[in-house]
Formats: sequence, structure tokens, C-alpha cells
Amino acid sequence: MTEHWNAIRKHWQLLGSPLRPPAEVVETYDRELDLARSHVVMLGVTPELAGLGATMTSVDESADMIAGIWPDDTDMRKAVQGDWFDLPFPGASIEALIGDGCLSVIGAADLRRTLFASIARALKADGRAGIRLYASPGTPDDPKDVRALALSGGASTFHDLKWRVAMTAICGAPDYTIPVRDILEHFDRMFPDREELSARTGWELPVIRTIDVYRNSSVVYSFAPVAAIVEEAEAYFGDVGIASTGTYGLAERCPLLVLRSPKGRD
Repeated sequence: MTEHWNAIRKHWQLLGSPLRPPAEVVETYDRELDLARSHVVMLGVTPELAGLGATMTSVDESADMIAGIWPDDTDMRKAVQGDWFDLPFPGASIEALIGDGCLSVIGAADLRRTLFASIARALKADGRAGIRLYASPGTPDDPKDVRALALSGGASTFHDLKWRVAMTAICGAPDYTIPVRDILEHFDRMFPDREELSARTGWELPVIRTIDVYRNSSVVYSFAPVAAIVEEAEAYFGDVGIASTGTYGLAERCPLLVLRSPKGRD
């Protein structure tokens, strides 16, 4: 997985929404979790979120990602190398926790449940967590419709299209998982002529080629529907909610999962 994220780090500046959170997403985290006076723990090193909270500690397993995209540490924020499944904090010590897309990048349902358990252990009784989802729709898209949407200019960014292709490619897979190399294979079948895609959409070829980092990767992503994620989370939290993150492209599939009242305190 480290090699996968190192490859992504190298073309970080070519990535865009919805992979990188636009301003309305940042505002949603702040509003829904009331972060202004809190110390915030962030899963990952999403630079757009680094200014949230009164102070912040970011946790990422990849030293390359920390070195490559995290803003410099300051008196108010720092990044540490660590394991999301075994957070480097005492139990019941965290006021607020955030993570952008982190449930999708860890893969299967058992890992999602393990992460929920880790967050529940770490949160204070009155703590709260927010995780932006990449959630597949209840009714899968038809690949022909996705292709037509893209070629007509209906996808807001290449990365919007990439997630649509991934969600289409799941096709009822267990736990809604897909190896990222399969996302690339489906994309190449749907869009065999990248120059045509570039000409029809205005997306530059280097941006389209960012998908090629999936070619030799062993990483597995997941795009579970909102209802499935909520059901999993309810085993670990007494209060599970969903909030819209805005009106950017694909925002309807990228809501904020809000978690409160962690269970298992007895």
C-alpha cells in the first residue's frame, strides 16, 4: 500500500474534486462537528483540512505522504506516522476526529468495522467524528450512461468520472470492493481513446493519465452505499447521521458520515 500512496503523492497537484475536498466540504466538517475550539485528530494528511480546529494532529502510515503533501508542522498542527487501526492516543481521549474518504481506501467491511472500533475506543464520551464517504448509488449506473455523460461534458472533473467508473465496476462484489487495477481496466474498456476523451471534455492528458498509477497496485478500494455504511457504524456508535457536503460534482455520493456517542464504554 505504501508504494500505491507514494505514486499518488507524486501527481497530487493533478488531482481534484471530489478526491480533494473543495471549500464547501471543509465548511461542512467545521459546521457539523463544531471544530473551532477543539483539538482535531485527522486520519490522513489531506492538506485542505489541515487548518481545521484549534489544533490538529494528523495520523498517516506513509512517511512519503507526510513529507510530500502535509503542510509544514506548526505550533498548532503536526503530522505523525501511525496506524489508523491502533491510534497512538489513550482511550477516550479524542474530542474530534475527521477523515476524508478513508473508509473507501481501506477496503473490505471487516476493515471498516475495525476502523469504527478504533475510532470508538479513542473518542471521548461526548466526542464526535466525521468521515466523508465515497458511496455508490442504490441503483448502479449503466456503463453506457457513464460514457455518454462524460463525452457530453456532464462529469465535473476526470476524478468525478473515475469514481463513477469505479462504482459501475463493482457489480455486486462482496463488501462493495474493487482492486484499483480493475478500475483502470474498466476505464480503458469504456474509454479506449483517451485523446477523444480529452478533446470532448477539455481534460488534459496528464490528468487522465493519473489513473495509470492503478496498473500495478495491489490496493483494494470500496464504494459501499450509504445505508450499508450506516448499518456498520451503528454497531459502534449510538448516534449516526449523514450530512450533505455541498453541490460540487458527485457531492450527492460524497456525504459526511457523522458519528457520536461511542459504544463499548462499560
